[in-house]
Amino acid sequence: MRISGRFAALVAFGAFAFAVPALAQTTIKVGLALPQGMAGFDHVNGMYETFKREVEANSKGELKVDLAYGGSLGNPADRMNQMRRGIIQMSDASDGNYAAVYPDIQVFSLPYLFPDEKTAWKVFDGPAGQKMGEDIRAKTGIRVLGWWEAGGFRHFSSNKAIRTVKDFAGQKVRALGPANAKPVEAAGGTASAIPFNELYTSLKTGVVDAQDNSVSVFRLVKLYEVQKFLTLSAHSYSFGPMGMNDAFYAKLSPANQKVIDDAAKKAVAYNRETSRKIEGEALAFVKQNGVTVIDPSAADKAEMRAKMQPAVKEWLLTQVSSPKVLDEALAAVEAASK
Repeated sequence: MRISGRFAALVAFGAFAFAVPALAQTTIKVGLALPQGMAGFDHVNGMYETFKREVEANSKGELKVDLAYGGSLGNPADRMNQMRRGIIQMSDASDGNYAAVYPDIQVFSLPYLFPDEKTAWKVFDGPAGQKMGEDIRAKTGIRVLGWWEAGGFRHFSSNKAIRTVKDFAGQKVRALGPANAKPVEAAGGTASAIPFNELYTSLKTGVVDAQDNSVSVFRLVKLYEVQKFLTLSAHSYSFGPMGMNDAFYAKLSPANQKVIDDAAKKAVAYNRETSRKIEGEALAFVKQNGVTVIDPSAADKAEMRAKMQPAVKEWLLTQVSSPKVLDEALAAVEAASK
């Protein structure tokens, strides 16, 4: 009886020991580009910090979110590929990074597609965004948990005032990739592929005359020191899918999948609200620091749209999986604008 009792105890202990791993905490590793606490850019890091708080608070200790800041896990393309392979679970890659593995996403970067931010949000949160998110999941292995704002609309800055489309003539504009270069060329400017880390110096030394970015980026990298004018052209909307490795998500319990989904909604809501606030603060800041801000008339913007959009449409049709993808994006914006 004593031997069998000891044997039973050992069996029970062994069963407990093998059960422990099932109770272990699951870690969600997130690769981020910016250093922690980056002033004036909280709409990105703060979004993932909101996600972390919500997940850890509501998963009963089963899920932990580990944020790796400052590009410590590689450049955006590296981090996105790590996410696809499941080496990490999430990354802050934005639309331009996704375009390398999912070209159809570029339809939402069509110049003057969205009239304002709220229309963009309605499109991304509605059937069009959901359909594209499912297609991204099926073709890349990345589950789209939501669509975040990467600073909002992009605007042109320059050392020679850009008020109308005619003012692009003779301007050398920093533009990376065809989606950004073609609008410049269609408007009469010359596009130059200057890497982002060389942008400030290139503008200062006159290698290029102009560039385009969100106002928050314009402030972040101190372009107000080397550019006299900021034209609120609002020609392209910057966004990103909040992605997660789909195989990882699929292995979670239904309860924890809901935790992830709910946390993502709150994180995206934080992102959008904070992005709008930061843009307003950045705009006031650059004005105070000597930049002349030009707000083109509706007629001038319509002229820019008439020049830029057709050239990019023509190019997009050589990139996307079907002309239908572009038609659906245009129809979704029209519906959301009503």
